[in-house]
Amino acid sequence: MIAGIILAAGKGTRLKSKDKNKATLPFLNKPLIIYAVDLLTEIADPMIVVVGAFYKSVEEVLKDYKITYTFQKKRLGTGHATKVGLEELTKLATSPEIVLVSYGDHCMFYSKKIVVNLISLHRKENAVMSIITTHHEYPNSLAWGRVVRNRNGYIVDNIEQKDATADQLKIKEINAGFYCFNYKFLKGYINKISKSAISGEYYINSLIKIAADEGNKVAGLQVPFSGVGIGINRYDELEESQKLYLRNKT
Repeated sequence: MIAGIILAAGKGTRLKSKDKNKATLPFLNKPLIIYAVDLLTEIADPMIVVVGAFYKSVEEVLKDYKITYTFQKKRLGTGHATKVGLEELTKLATSPEIVLVSYGDHCMFYSKKIVVNLISLHRKENAVMSIITTHHEYPNSLAWGRVVRNRNGYIVDNIEQKDATADQLKIKEINAGFYCFNYKFLKGYINKISKSAISGEYYINSLIKIAADEGNKVAGLQVPFSGVGIGINRYDELEESQKLYLRNKT
C-alpha cells in the first residue's frame, strides 16, 4: 500500500493573500493543489491533505475529491506538517509500505511516470527515503537545497543555499521537494528532526542526513528541470512557472 501526504497549510506570506491559501491560486485556470491531488490519486490511497491557513479555500477547491484532512494548528515547517499528516494516517489504522510527501503548490510539472520511477528506484535500492532531484546550471537563481552524494552515489545530505560553503554552492544537483519514504522509517524518525536555529521551524529535508547518519540509504532520482519546474512563492514566479509549463508542453 502507498499513502500520500500533501502539504498545504502554509500561509504564503510573500503572496500577501488575505483569504485564500497559496495552493488554491489558479495555475493555467486550475488551482495549484489540483495538480498534486490528481497526480497522487493515481498512485496513493489513502490521501491526507494537511491544511492550516485559509483551510476552507482548500476544502472548497477539493470538494469533489476523496480526501482526508488534518489541521496544522501551528505552522512550524514542512517537517512538522509531515508529522501532523503522519499522525492522521496512523489514526486511519493503516500501515502502508510507502508514504509519498509532496507540496500542494509544486506538483504541476511532475508526471505519473516520474513518481512511479521514483518508487521503483526506492524499492530497487532498498532505501528508507528517496527524493526527486534535478540539475540546474545556475542553482543560485532558485535558492534550492544542494544535494550531497557519497562515493557510492547515495545522498547523504541536503545543504540549504544560505548555509552552503563556497564549494557546496558549486553543486548543481538540487532537491526538487518530492519525497518517498518507508512508512516505518518516517514514523520512527519524524521526531528526530531538530528545530532550525534560524527560523524556528522543522524541515522535512533534515531527514536526509538523519537517515544517512544512521547508515540507511537515501536514493535520488535525477530528472530534467523541465519535469520539475519552478516553485511558487511570489506572483512573478507564478507567471514565469506558467510560461515554462506551456513551453514544455509544446
